[in-house]
Amino acid sequence: MLKKSILTLITFLLISQADAQLRQFLDSLKNDLATVTDDSLRMRVLDELAWTYKRVNADSALMYGKMGLEIANQMDPAFQATLLATIGVTKNENGIGDFGVSELRQALEISESLGDKRRIASNYTNLGNSFESQGRYDSSIYYTTKAIALKLEVGDSMSAAGTMGNLALAYEGIGNVDKALSYLNEALKIMGPAHPRAKGILHNIGLMQMKKGDYEAARSSFMKSIKGRSLSDNKSTFSSIYGNLGITYLREEKYDSALYYTLASYNLKREIGQQTNLLHPIVTLCKIYLNLNQFDKARTYGKIGLDILEENPSLDHRIELLRVLSRIETKSGNYEAGFKYYDEYDILKDSLLSKSVLQAAEEAEAKFQNALKEKENLILREEAQIQNQQIRFQSTVIISIISIVVLLIIIAMLFRKQLNERKKLLRKIEAQAEKLKELDQAKTRFFANISHDLRSPLTLILGSLDKITERDYEVLDKESRELLDMGIKNGKRLLYLADEIMDLTRLEEGKVTLDLEYVKIVPYLRLLTKMFSSAADIKNIELRFSSYAEDETTLQIDPHQFEKIIYNLLSNAIKFTPEKGTVDVELNAVNSHVEISISDSGPGIPKESLELIFDRYYQSSSAKSSQAGVGIGLALVKELVELHGGTIKATSGKEGSVFTIQFPFKKSDWVSKAIIPERSLDVVTRNSLWMDLQEERERLQIPGIKNADQNAKAVLIVEDHKELRTYLQSILNSNFRIYLAANGANALELLQSEKIDLIITDLMMPYMDGFELVDHLKNDKELKKIPVMVVSARTDKKEKLDLISKGAEDVISKPFDKEELLAKIQNILGRDWDSSQTLTKLYGETVEEFERNVMHRLETLIIKRIDDPHLSVLDLADEMAASERKVYRMIKKISGLTPYELIKEVRWQYLENYLKNNKVKTATEAAQIIGMSNASSFSNQFEKRFGYPFREAIS
Repeated sequence: MLKKSILTLITFLLISQADAQLRQFLDSLKNDLATVTDDSLRMRVLDELAWTYKRVNADSALMYGKMGLEIANQMDPAFQATLLATIGVTKNENGIGDFGVSELRQALEISESLGDKRRIASNYTNLGNSFESQGRYDSSIYYTTKAIALKLEVGDSMSAAGTMGNLALAYEGIGNVDKALSYLNEALKIMGPAHPRAKGILHNIGLMQMKKGDYEAARSSFMKSIKGRSLSDNKSTFSSIYGNLGITYLREEKYDSALYYTLASYNLKREIGQQTNLLHPIVTLCKIYLNLNQFDKARTYGKIGLDILEENPSLDHRIELLRVLSRIETKSGNYEAGFKYYDEYDILKDSLLSKSVLQAAEEAEAKFQNALKEKENLILREEAQIQNQQIRFQSTVIISIISIVVLLIIIAMLFRKQLNERKKLLRKIEAQAEKLKELDQAKTRFFANISHDLRSPLTLILGSLDKITERDYEVLDKESRELLDMGIKNGKRLLYLADEIMDLTRLEEGKVTLDLEYVKIVPYLRLLTKMFSSAADIKNIELRFSSYAEDETTLQIDPHQFEKIIYNLLSNAIKFTPEKGTVDVELNAVNSHVEISISDSGPGIPKESLELIFDRYYQSSSAKSSQAGVGIGLALVKELVELHGGTIKATSGKEGSVFTIQFPFKKSDWVSKAIIPERSLDVVTRNSLWMDLQEERERLQIPGIKNADQNAKAVLIVEDHKELRTYLQSILNSNFRIYLAANGANALELLQSEKIDLIITDLMMPYMDGFELVDHLKNDKELKKIPVMVVSARTDKKEKLDLISKGAEDVISKPFDKEELLAKIQNILGRDWDSSQTLTKLYGETVEEFERNVMHRLETLIIKRIDDPHLSVLDLADEMAASERKVYRMIKKISGLTPYELIKEVRWQYLENYLKNNKVKTATEAAQIIGMSNASSFSNQFEKRFGYPFREAIS
């Protein structure tokens, strides 16, 4: 008892010392958290706290992890993934909720978006561990296999080998021992026999071979796992291996060898004070002595096991030990003691198996009575067996009936719950549909009101401009006349657009009535098609009309509204058809309807847009700015077709689109009074397509220089909209030499022959848009020196950040202020933008050499202060004589890492070199080398970084 008390006291003191060190480290982190104000540092301290609390207090770990995640969500996606992984691993190791699967999946999505393969592989490994913890072995195998493949792809073969050990556990879980063995052997092959973790792999291989019953191979693996190890330094390992060797010999009934190794295991475990672990060799010794009929020795070790269980209760060990003791006493003839042990064993067994235990107890009692009445016991035993079979059968039937009833109740409850949820969902969908309908109607009213309000000021503006044209047109200079014409033309366009919106609104509200007439549709459609021949000629498009109906075919339609239908469809077909393409108009009378189809050889309509093109204000994302409208025309066409009682549909393939309209007709409508109407749309409407096409041609025929002042700075304007291009030219013409280009392709061609000081570009342009132009400029060693300013109506926050990150100096949204534009241009042109020349001038080196020297200086500083736990981005900024933000961006651009990640990575690589040269002996020493004060935290981070425990790196 005195020896046990001393061992207990020593264990308590060691635990108390470790606990004190842990609390000291946690208090240090909490003090750092209270004093740090920089969000990036707070985020990292919170992650360290969460990781340290992971196995101490799960609630605290999750609290600190979520606090850090709130900061990371705003500033650092990479660290956001790290914190999500920390939270997920914490939940897994503590069996909380879904074992961290949801957080680990979020971390995986972020890592995949960042393209960090090592981090992705780590996420796969963590997910595989979580699913293995839940017993979801198929999912565990899926993710762990992906982790291994990715680790091998990035060259991290050692970590891949370690993960193969996890995969082996999953295959063991589904009972596929052969597959588990194959992965353990593959891991051993990668690591090599000299690797620190190879011993552990060999031990696991031996356990798998034991499960297969290949005891000779298992013993070979166990012996290899301890070969070269010192017994004095690895007593715990040797005791475990000896115990397994004893079991293999016992199962082969080689009792002398079994006894030798089991006693060696028992003595080693006693020497190192592993009281609970003594139960394994004790049970094995009891079985060995039982088979050798040395009942006293077996009974002695059994009682030692019972004494240990009094102080260290273990239900599994007690059940197994009681079963062996019962066999010892029974076999030795002490039936009463045997029955006593068996009775206690029976009580501890699962209550659901109580009838089976009763049978075993009766069998033990029968053996006890056999000494007195062997024949009577035989009869009683047979009767008991029959009775137990009946009871077992009855129990099985009762349990089955109860299980079926419970299962039916659960199914009914789930079905009812699903039915209620579906009803709730349907009500929610109906409410949302009604709300969307109301919002749609509100939007329609809003656009109608805006259109109505626009008509009066537009009419006044156009009237005033027309008066100026009539009175003062001749006295204006050329530029003023061009600006005046531009204003009139675009005002009329805006007025036409407002009329279209109002037409659509009146149609939806049922306020439009048709003025129906009998029309000879064949000659009338031929006439309307011919109206577009000039527009087709401009683009060198072949416009064809075909009729498969009789010339007297008559439809009852409103000619004015019908013309709007044909105008919108044909104008779209010509706009979207490239030069030398074809547009076909076909008419056919089929059964009870007339079918009109308009097809083109353009780029077609994306599949995802086909069902939406008739919605109001919808624009396909594939439309170029020069072709895109506001999404009114096709919605108006659909409403007008349906008002006539017809239908319209669109189909599209890889080349071209087809719009098919069907109108109801009766052959009895062929009357002599049928007419061929005149065209009814006003001149502005009919000419708008022609003007658009003319401008598209003009965009591709732009002169170069507009100002011959050779001393002025040269500005290149890249804009496909003629009027806006002219306006920008008028603003800048007096101060700069102006060059013009219609798109990115024209601009690049001009840049080959002209020296440009500044480029002002739109984003949405045909052939080559602004995004492609900026990419091309910044990837060209010469052209990337030219500053670029983007002026566009389509620049949301994400696009602006993307453009600036690619090298654009400024992004201005349309409409813009003239004075602001001029000021920004002067500011940009006043700087020295040739960064390569600047660096060469200051440092005598190129950009690439400069970046290499920057990283060398930073790595030198980190190594110089390798053991300084307070080293931060502020110190790096001081070293570079720059701001913290600038150094952050510079390090991120050159290395792809944040400053904090760079510091950690240099430290890990420095430590790895120490380990290779065997200069480190303990975790505390290693932690101090790289500036960490807590050995436990260091060990966790080391395993997270390298994929295996630190103790294996030094063993």
